[in-house]
Amino acid sequence: MTPVDATPVFDPAAQLAAYADLPGARTLLDADALGDVHGHALALSRVRVKPGASALVSHHRTASAESGPAAAPGRVLADVGWTLLVASRHKRDGALRRAARSGAPLLQHDSPGDGPYLLSGGLEADPRIGRRVHRVLRWLGATGAVGPAGSTAASSLRVLSFNPARHAVLHLPGTQQVLRLAARPLDDVLDVTRSWLALGVPTLQQRAWHGKSSVLIGEHWGDGDLAHHSRDDRAMPAAAATGAALARLHGAALAGDDLPAARLGAAVPDVLDPIATLLPSSAGVAQHLARQLRDRLPERPRQGLIHGDLSPDQVLMSLGPAAGPSSPEIRIVDLDRSGRGPLGADLGSWLASCLVAGTEDLARAFLDGYAREGHLPTDEELAVWTARALLAAATDPIRRFHPDWPTAVVRRLELAEQILAAPETLPFPVATGRVVPSASSGQRAAHGTGAATASSCAPLVPARVLADGTVWEVARAWPDDGRGLPLELRADDGPSGGRGLRGARLDPTTGSATVFAPGTDPRLPGLARRLAADPDASVVSHRPGKRAVVRIGAPGDPAGERYVKIVRPGRAGRIHDALTRASSFDGPFRLQREVAADEESSTTAALTGTTLHEELSLADGTWRRAWRDTLLAWAEALAAAPAEPRDGTIHGPAEEIAVLETWRRRAADVDPAGAAMRESAAGAARRELSRLETPAQPSLIHRDLHDKQILHAPGLAPGLLDVDTTALGDPALDLANLRAHTGWRELQEIWSPEHARVVREEIDAAALRGRIPAATLAAYEAGTLARLACVYAFRPRWRVLARSLAAELVPGTDPSPPDPAGPPSTPGRPSTALGDRPTVPSDPSTTVETRSTTPDERTVTS
Repeated sequence: MTPVDATPVFDPAAQLAAYADLPGARTLLDADALGDVHGHALALSRVRVKPGASALVSHHRTASAESGPAAAPGRVLADVGWTLLVASRHKRDGALRRAARSGAPLLQHDSPGDGPYLLSGGLEADPRIGRRVHRVLRWLGATGAVGPAGSTAASSLRVLSFNPARHAVLHLPGTQQVLRLAARPLDDVLDVTRSWLALGVPTLQQRAWHGKSSVLIGEHWGDGDLAHHSRDDRAMPAAAATGAALARLHGAALAGDDLPAARLGAAVPDVLDPIATLLPSSAGVAQHLARQLRDRLPERPRQGLIHGDLSPDQVLMSLGPAAGPSSPEIRIVDLDRSGRGPLGADLGSWLASCLVAGTEDLARAFLDGYAREGHLPTDEELAVWTARALLAAATDPIRRFHPDWPTAVVRRLELAEQILAAPETLPFPVATGRVVPSASSGQRAAHGTGAATASSCAPLVPARVLADGTVWEVARAWPDDGRGLPLELRADDGPSGGRGLRGARLDPTTGSATVFAPGTDPRLPGLARRLAADPDASVVSHRPGKRAVVRIGAPGDPAGERYVKIVRPGRAGRIHDALTRASSFDGPFRLQREVAADEESSTTAALTGTTLHEELSLADGTWRRAWRDTLLAWAEALAAAPAEPRDGTIHGPAEEIAVLETWRRRAADVDPAGAAMRESAAGAARRELSRLETPAQPSLIHRDLHDKQILHAPGLAPGLLDVDTTALGDPALDLANLRAHTGWRELQEIWSPEHARVVREEIDAAALRGRIPAATLAAYEAGTLARLACVYAFRPRWRVLARSLAAELVPGTDPSPPDPAGPPSTPGRPSTALGDRPTVPSDPSTTVETRSTTPDERTVTS
């Protein structure tokens, strides 16, 4: 066989026939010649060639033999068929026997006695899916499920898609339902579909048809696909919606092996043989591309649930009156290849299909939608995955009988070369921040707004984890401790108690998750022992590898309700030491009372009350009294504390800057999209904090004081939780923590503006009583707010709002000094967003001598 190269004038059938290397292949691969064999005009739609063994084509009549409904989708069943040229007598005989058993008409055309043999038939006679089609027709006839005007089942069925010996998609007459028939069981497709729906990604529900796992049924939805409607006004928002939906899919971490691997084929697509034979002048290009992909594809790409073959023709659109241009309805379909796989493959597949079709605008809109919900890889990674998709699709024009397939194949190879050589030429949205390698240093350089400075493989903390068929919400996450990112999971629809809470670890390289069995943690063996000893206990908090809190007993029990804090073996003594160290808070506050302890746990009696995270009544003054009592108790505790640090250390502005810097670096690893804003916010806070001095009169402070640490119960002193962070430091830091959390709760809409205003008034009054300068309080508040923007980068629910918080902290451009007569904005943020600056004197030289209400009268200056 002599290879045939592409030339300006070519004979596609002759070229493919030479590749098939079978006598009579020329007739099979030419529409006119095959039409003569069948006695009517045909159009060829697919070809699958095994050189020297077989050639299989699907086709349909160009003039329909029967008239189906004018508006019905697809083609009439009788118009669609296949023809096979096979060298093996054994395979020919097997096809004839199968057709005879089902009664399906299968024609054997004139062919040499020793082969190859020419066979043809309709879908009923398909060698792999014919029996399934026959069952469908028999059921339709038995149930009377016929089409309009009493047409027969066979003539009213419509074929939406047909790949011989692989699959068929049929539209049922008069029911607006679709059947997908495959040559293999489709249980994995059902599992994947359920996962997509559980994650809230728009796709179509499917179910097994009459218990047949290889036949699925679902609704016929929409008005066509996005590729067909690419010039419609609604195409761009539909593409953006698709990108956002895919980001949500990719944002879910996968645990366990309950989902199949995505059907992507080899990492480097194996298309060299057909290209080398059919287009020998392009063989070198294809080989060079394959070598580049081997070198440049990530060794351990981020894994997740992917579509596997994403392109605009896999996205259905609704063009009805309810689907406006701003919010088009979409459904992502054809999940046959979906499963666990590299996230970049989906992005590359979409970009490649848009580049080939010349619809770069759809690519830009898609990436824009994806970036709004997720995190785009680097230009380099996108280029590599796009080039891989182009190489994988290089022979598609041949398989689909593209009229100018040599040119189409070469075009795909050229596009892949261009993109690998210049990744920045990909069709990015103008406003999308992204990361590209710096040519000068090899480091990451930011481009666009909100760009990242971290590597593209840095994991976003997933919003959800899919494990054992259950979708778990990621409630909290913490920085990688060397064993992966610790996650606290809660079941979306699960119980509110501890049995609906699980610990997990996220692999920072691949993005896959390991979910612990209920009530277990490899680093906290005491957790499983405690739950075994108390079957009615429930886990209320779990930071994997560090601590878990279990609630045991009940208010009616003799011993009362108790909380067990479980830590790593040998570390429980630290909990006791912290309670001892915070003894000055005991009295003004109600502290947790330790009732039992061992080397890995500490049990404390429950404190009565409701945390001040929950809004209390404003109308009767309960909310204001609760906060005033808290701040008076805080001042009393500070006055009773020792004035000298036991270990000689004081937590002042320098230590607070160090804490902020640690969190800033941590957040950059998991949320690169917000890194630029957080850097600006942290820089402003550093400047404010660096102006402060170490406090001359430190006090024992809580150091992590916020609304969730404080309990209110009518008639009782305020309760105080988690005193293990106490340290000698600047009292302004505690008030700044409370004030910063007040602004954050208002931004979260957990507190109303009126509730937040009351809290700020009480904090400012406490600062005035304690003679804490406004500049000191404002500096610590700016640092705490910047730190919160970093901490909440680890909380998927609040990640985007935390970016907004960081943006609010960026200093304004107005250089004019604040008006001394009025309450100026806190440095680094506008007063309208997070509350006014504390109304206390800002200049220590003008501090008003005010009598303190604490037992020990003290003056705090900067």
